[in-house]
Amino acid sequence: MKHLIAGAVAAITLTASLNATAAVEIYCDRACLAGFMNKYLEALVKHDAASLPVTRNVKYTENGVRLNLGDGMWQTAAALPTYRLDVIDETAGQVGLLGRIDENGNNNWYAVRLKVEMGKQISEIETLINRSITGGGGFGGAPNTEPHPLMMQQIPEDKRLPRATLAEISDTYFTGLDTEESGRNVPFSPDCQRRENGTVTSNNTEAEKGSMQWMDCKAQFDTGFSVIVTDIRERRFAVVDPVTGLAFGWGYFDHNGSVQTMSRTAGGEQSAVGNAFRQPFSFYIAEVFKVVDGNIRQIEAVLTTVPYQMESGW
Repeated sequence: MKHLIAGAVAAITLTASLNATAAVEIYCDRACLAGFMNKYLEALVKHDAASLPVTRNVKYTENGVRLNLGDGMWQTAAALPTYRLDVIDETAGQVGLLGRIDENGNNNWYAVRLKVEMGKQISEIETLINRSITGGGGFGGAPNTEPHPLMMQQIPEDKRLPRATLAEISDTYFTGLDTEESGRNVPFSPDCQRRENGTVTSNNTEAEKGSMQWMDCKAQFDTGFSVIVTDIRERRFAVVDPVTGLAFGWGYFDHNGSVQTMSRTAGGEQSAVGNAFRQPFSFYIAEVFKVVDGNIRQIEAVLTTVPYQMESGW
């Protein structure tokens, strides 16, 4: 029964937000939106916010905090992303990016979402950046240097799914973690793999056999490990691309710190929750889902820790 009302509200909000853009005229096509992302990145690394075409009341946030345009990473970005995955949504007039960017020698995991008004000006800039002191993002192992090649492969026209369907399929992932604590209703591909801050955290053939990282996506969910995630909220799929089958979700994973035991095995054996999860905190997450033939095939995410139950401002 965990958060059933919240889950229902999230589903209603998700459907409403996607349907609201269903009949919108396209003012900025794929090339146009990609161009705005390039303009944004070029202005960012030049520390030149004034050169960016923005609306008078443009809204800019960094890790959920509203800042003046030109503050925060606008003063520290030193080079264009070396790891870059773009998601383009012509219908919504939005474009997102997940990757890694240099901040004065710190190679930080990074995500950004831009909303373009009438194909002319940027009205929203939402950024998430993991500023890990060690640069590894907190998940261990050597991170990948580029997105999985499958992510940018186009879906054949006769197999493309509507925006709302892609978002609904992807949202089952959050529901499986949050209210169901299993993968029984999540359409995972057997080959589904997840990367978090560049590190492979499921279906990792190089991990120890039987470990959580070695398991495939569904097997992980079926252990019930997500009991430590006490809420997943502010779930949004603002950028969805039927051409590539990508749905870019944003939200928060809350951990209230009260859960004492969890399962990490297929048999359900309980073990103590690590100390890091025995205290209240939240993950702010940007997660891209690749949907192929109606199944979640690949996942790439950037996440960082923020104060418990912090709001995104969006």
